[in-house]
Amino acid sequence: MNDLVTERTTMVIAAEINMVTHQTRKILLASAIEIGRRLKEAKGLVKHGEWGKWLEESVSYSQSTACRLIKIYEEYGSSLLDGSGMSNFAPVPNLTYTQAVLLLALPEGDREEFIAQNDVAGMTKEELQQALKDRDLAKRESVQALQENEVLKKGLEIIDSALSEVKKEQAKAPLEPPGHPEKVQEEAREGAPAAAAHPSLVNTLLDNNMNLPTHNLPTEIDPNAAAKYVERCDTCCKTISTAFFDLTTALTNLTYLDGELKEEKRKGAQKLLDSIAETIKEWPPAKKPPKIRR
Repeated sequence: MNDLVTERTTMVIAAEINMVTHQTRKILLASAIEIGRRLKEAKGLVKHGEWGKWLEESVSYSQSTACRLIKIYEEYGSSLLDGSGMSNFAPVPNLTYTQAVLLLALPEGDREEFIAQNDVAGMTKEELQQALKDRDLAKRESVQALQENEVLKKGLEIIDSALSEVKKEQAKAPLEPPGHPEKVQEEAREGAPAAAAHPSLVNTLLDNNMNLPTHNLPTEIDPNAAAKYVERCDTCCKTISTAFFDLTTALTNLTYLDGELKEEKRKGAQKLLDSIAETIKEWPPAKKPPKIRR
C-alpha cells in the first residue's frame, strides 16, 4: 500500500511558514536571554567608562541594545533558564522575542497576571500593543473613578457638616425670651406665621425633633450685639456658599459615576434650596395679631 501523501496546498505551506516563524521567534528570545546573561557578566568586568567602547569594538552593539538584552535576561532569565544555563521556557512557554520586549513595560507581578488572563502567544504584535493600551486605559479609568468617588464622598460629608452647623445655629436661637415664657408658648400654640407660610420647612424641623425657633431676641444691653449678629450672618453665608460649591462639585462627579443617582440628589438639593429661598424671602415674618377671647 502506498503511503498517503499530504497534498501541498498554499494553506499547508502558509501554516508551515507560520510555524517556522513562530519557532524562530521563540529561539530568538532564548538567544537574547543567553546574550543578555553574557553581556551582564562582561559589564561587571569592563573598566568604568569603557563599556560603550567595548560594546562597539567587541560585539557591535549599541548601549541601548545591550541594555535591552540585559533587561530581558534579568526579567526572564531566572525562569526561562535551568541550572545548566539552557532554556526550558516553563512559565511562559510560547513567548516570542517581540512579545517579551513589549511585556517589559509591565511590572513582573502584573506581567504574570496579564499573561494568565490573555492569550499572549496567539496575539500579533499589533494585537498585543492594543491589549496593553486597553489595560493601561482601564487602569487609569479605575484610578480616576476611585479618586472621583473620594471627592464625591468628601463633598457629601462637607454638605452634611454644613447642614448640621445650620441646624445647630437654629437650635441655639433663644426660644423663650426672659420674662415672657407664656407669650412664646402662646405663639407656638397659635402657630407661628413662618410655620403657616412654609409647612415643608416646619415638617423638616418636626421630623428632626426640633422646636420651631421664634427668632425672638432677649433684651440685650451689650452695645456690640449688632456686630455679633452681623458676624454670625456673614459666617452662615460663607458656610452656605462653601457647601453649595461642594454640592455642585459632588453632583458633577456623580454625573460620571451614576446619572440616575445624581439626578435624585440634585432634585433633593433643589427642593431644600427652594424651601430656604422661599423662607428667607421675607424675614422675619409678620406676627399674627393676638386672638381676643370673649
